[in-house]
Amino acid sequence: MQAARQPAPAERYTLVEQRHESALGRWTLVLALPSGPLGELVEAIWASRGEGVFTREEILPRTPTEVLFALGNVHWLRDRADPQRDRAYTRAFVSGLQRSPLAVESPADSEMAGIRLRPAGAAAFLRDTPAAIAGAVIDLDALLGAGVESLRDRLATVPDLRRRVLTLAAAVERHLAGAPPLAAPLRFALGEIARSSGSVPVAALVDASGWSHRHFAARFRAEIGLTPKAFARIARFEAAFARLQAARQVSWTEFALDCGYFDQAHMIRDFGELAGATPTEVFRRRAPDGLGLLDEEEIRARS
Repeated sequence: MQAARQPAPAERYTLVEQRHESALGRWTLVLALPSGPLGELVEAIWASRGEGVFTREEILPRTPTEVLFALGNVHWLRDRADPQRDRAYTRAFVSGLQRSPLAVESPADSEMAGIRLRPAGAAAFLRDTPAAIAGAVIDLDALLGAGVESLRDRLATVPDLRRRVLTLAAAVERHLAGAPPLAAPLRFALGEIARSSGSVPVAALVDASGWSHRHFAARFRAEIGLTPKAFARIARFEAAFARLQAARQVSWTEFALDCGYFDQAHMIRDFGELAGATPTEVFRRRAPDGLGLLDEEEIRARS
């Protein structure tokens, strides 16, 4: 992946700046939201700067694939079962589709940039099958080569967040130029899963594809990263978690049905497997970044 010499024109993006300040810290996030064909592949390109922010979080499963550039201090991926398997990330890395939370620890003062790839964009961007990185976090240069490091170093020298975002956007555009499109049946399936928040029956997607069930499932897993059923399940959970972010109080039975679960017990099982917590715990531990759950000890320390 090569760094472009000039930032991409801002006219091709909607630039959004978000600021947060609370007991959990303060940070600024700038997002470039692409339109047109690029917007079908990339949800957002972003850069952030935080001061005194919460350091421990469980990142929950989501449908985008996240490419991350650490521009400051070290970030850690923690392994609760075996601390010897903790991994430090100091440069650039990519998180494939996950089916359980990732326990991360970040510095209180941090600078990062990232690319949030839509499911249709992951294979095009990574030039590899997303199935190979599903459930994993991998150094980006292992997938895309030495150009990643020069881009990361260039981003670190651009202090202004808006200009940093547009510099990264230029590199993304260049990298995706000429990428082959996703097959039409898979694009349709992704659209239906998103539209229904994961509630569309897989059988209906197979029928619409014109492929056999086996071929559809194999193509979907190879090019998206998970089976259609597993991906739709994450989409449903992602939509439910997004609704919780804006909620002040919840009637759980009604909430479960509104989110496409058969009943409350079904929702509790899904939350337990995907979030490692009950719906009530998820509601209480929501992180303000919309990505995951706050650490229990840090909640008590900052309250």
